[in-house]
Amino acid sequence: MRKPLDDYDDIRSWLGAIALLASVCQGAVARVRLALERLCHSKGGRGDGGQKARKQGGRGEISQAHKRTSAPRQLVSSSRSAPLSSGLKPNYEHLMLQQAHDLIAIFSLPEARLLHTNDAWRETVGQTSTATTFPPGWDNILHPNCPPEGRDIPAAVARGQTFSDIELVLVATSGAPVWVRGKVISHEENGQNYLAAIFRNISTEKQLAAKYQQLFEQATEGIFEASLSGDFLCVNPALARIYGYETAAEFLADIPNVSQLYLEIPQWQDSLPILEGTGELSREVKVKRRGGHTIWVLEKLQLQRDDLGRPAGVQGFVQDITTRRQAEATLAVAKEQLQAVLDAVPGTVSLISSDFRYLGVNRHLAATYNLPLDFFVGREVGFRQSAFGQFVREFFTNAAEEAAQEIDTEINGSFRSDLVIAKKWLDSEAAVFVGIDITERKRAEAALRQELAEAAEYVRSLLPAPISEPIAIDSRFIPSQQLGGDGFDYYWLDEDHLAIYLLDVSGHGSRAALLSVSVLNFLRSRFLPDTNFYQPERVLSALNQIIQMERQRNMYFTIWYGVYNQRTRELVYASAGHPPAVLLSHSPFGIEAKLLKTSGCLPIGMFPTAQYTRDSSQIQPQSTLYIFSDGIYEIRQPDGTIWDLEDFLNLLENCHRHGDDFSLERVLQAVRAVNTKDTFNDDVSLLQINFKP
Repeated sequence: MRKPLDDYDDIRSWLGAIALLASVCQGAVARVRLALERLCHSKGGRGDGGQKARKQGGRGEISQAHKRTSAPRQLVSSSRSAPLSSGLKPNYEHLMLQQAHDLIAIFSLPEARLLHTNDAWRETVGQTSTATTFPPGWDNILHPNCPPEGRDIPAAVARGQTFSDIELVLVATSGAPVWVRGKVISHEENGQNYLAAIFRNISTEKQLAAKYQQLFEQATEGIFEASLSGDFLCVNPALARIYGYETAAEFLADIPNVSQLYLEIPQWQDSLPILEGTGELSREVKVKRRGGHTIWVLEKLQLQRDDLGRPAGVQGFVQDITTRRQAEATLAVAKEQLQAVLDAVPGTVSLISSDFRYLGVNRHLAATYNLPLDFFVGREVGFRQSAFGQFVREFFTNAAEEAAQEIDTEINGSFRSDLVIAKKWLDSEAAVFVGIDITERKRAEAALRQELAEAAEYVRSLLPAPISEPIAIDSRFIPSQQLGGDGFDYYWLDEDHLAIYLLDVSGHGSRAALLSVSVLNFLRSRFLPDTNFYQPERVLSALNQIIQMERQRNMYFTIWYGVYNQRTRELVYASAGHPPAVLLSHSPFGIEAKLLKTSGCLPIGMFPTAQYTRDSSQIQPQSTLYIFSDGIYEIRQPDGTIWDLEDFLNLLENCHRHGDDFSLERVLQAVRAVNTKDTFNDDVSLLQINFKP
């Protein structure tokens, strides 16, 4: 190749052209011109000519340098070009080209052969040294993916055309594409035309842009860019589908401006002042969809600015939230309906999640605490009532699906009691708690308990006290409620005859107690006309005549009645549906138990024509007689079986085998050991009569 730049003036002229070309790349002009000034200063020496050259610019500067320079030196040559003279010091090339970060190359025209490249060009395309063999022409530096018009550039430049801000694809030595952007211009020097190219490597930008474009195209969220006036610059397929179009092109052809989407046209212009103030805007708006339908979208707008910070456009992100808004509307209606149902419940209702927080309450509960409905939502239970909070936590921690508990509390200084019923739902993720106000009921119960306690105390006052002479009698009265239907008495008819009886009225409570007290008064006052109280069967018949179920609210009673003659040691007795008395006596074979009963006798009050008979028994010295109600032995066991009369007889026999001084309290202790509860299911009355020698 011939030497196209034969002297230093040629080099200066070439660098001047490069400086003009470098104006497309930020900072390149300044760096190249700085190199020229340093070069002029160095070659100009100390004379006036040097100062004059530094004061000049453009071609005049280059001409001045030419006058002070000899033996020019080639900057970077191809393998086919001969080396230039070595008059230019090596550091000048470093100052002029090494500081340029842009890619610079010189081609001959019209051949379009590569003459020179700088370090940045070589590093970018993978040529590691100045000795690397360059491709012979323009076509060889272009990648196959370069646009076809890029191959026609040398011919166009030869005709005087200049290319500004053009994008090309170069080929690296590895075959990889290198995207560049810059200027291509022509330059004439000494009758020779050259093509000067200066580029900026934009490969990284292109790769990022390609990735962004891929994300842009494949995003499920609608994305668009628009001018400040609302004209669409680009939209992705997802946005087109949101508005009912198959492709982005189809959408843009039909909807060129974003304002066309809004039901209210000013919405776009109204958003611009907000964007300029905050930089972004998020809102839910109702928009028009293809076909005349309306949908709801979540629109997030971001203001785009240019290099000077001025508003340049808007980028938007769009999501179709129609289904969500419809679900919210449906949920709101359902919530209103649920609230109406909850408010219709005559009590407090709360919906609580398994993490112990309120999901909602009804108006009754809110009014109870004088708080608004929304005040409860999201709050942890127990913030006003710790007992309720404890109940909620225990309910969620066990496997039970339902539970109930009475909870007493104080609200605004007033006592309140609720029966709280809980039931789990949503696979135990939540539960509903219904509280029924039982405050008045509890007060009434408390008052009734007080009255019953007083009545029970009155009944107890009517029962006889224990005696020790001449016969020892002890007794226990244990009502299942505070007022029971059992009653008993023992008193001397005369000096030799002792009357003993025990009765059990059906049912419990005040009515049973009243009937029991009435019978006690009849017998104690002997107010039974034409009745011989020494004859048990006559006493029972007389009671049956004056007490009938239809006159006693369908109540009846059983009774065991006996008269003991202490002179003859004979006991005559009769029973009316009552459990037999148990007589324990000593015999050569140990303790002998005898059941004292009369068969076929119905309870008092069932039938007016019922017949009653009597029987008798001789009492051995040191014998013990037990008279009792059925509550002493009808005890349900943990396995579901009932402890019966035979079991009670065995218990009495075992007790007396341990000694004659076995007390009534020890008998009750043994029975309580059998009972699994603190109280008995039925009234318990027990008499223990010890016959002395």
